[in-house]
Amino acid sequence: MIDNDCDGLIDCADPDCAGIFPCEIDRKDPTIIRFGRAGSLDVIRGHGKLERTPVDLGAMSLGLLLSNANGAIYSASLAAGQLTASPSGTIFRFSNPGARTGGGFYSLKIKQNRGNSYTVSFTAYGDMSAATDPNIRLQFYLGEDPNAAADGRIFITLATPWTRTPSGWRAPKDH
Repeated sequence: MIDNDCDGLIDCADPDCAGIFPCEIDRKDPTIIRFGRAGSLDVIRGHGKLERTPVDLGAMSLGLLLSNANGAIYSASLAAGQLTASPSGTIFRFSNPGARTGGGFYSLKIKQNRGNSYTVSFTAYGDMSAATDPNIRLQFYLGEDPNAAADGRIFITLATPWTRTPSGWRAPKDH
């Protein structure tokens, strides 16, 4: 999660990186932000399909970045080794009930599908009060190492304005 030219835009959300980093679009991404009430943390909940060849999820860190034209709004990450694999090795999970009050990933599930894709679902808590306009982008990182972008392990939602809801924001659907 790097703003390497100091323009407030990070990784895939930076048009200056368009020809450099092959950032894939996160498909089927019904992501929502719900603002917390009276001192409670805000929540972001989403689901997406990431098209890519298999990677070793147990050996990589994972990250989530919510941003707009003013820069980062919210980020969460997990260090390598924090996901628990199912016996078949195709489903990886993380759970932290303390995130409801302390922030960060509450839950994360990544399923390796047949073929070259993953299905990701997550819930995270934190301060998202800077999400004040509809031009929001969500990036999901499979690994936060310097090669993540070059290897096609960073995914981003559509560059379409989000919809304001009574309690927060909803990402545009691509289907």
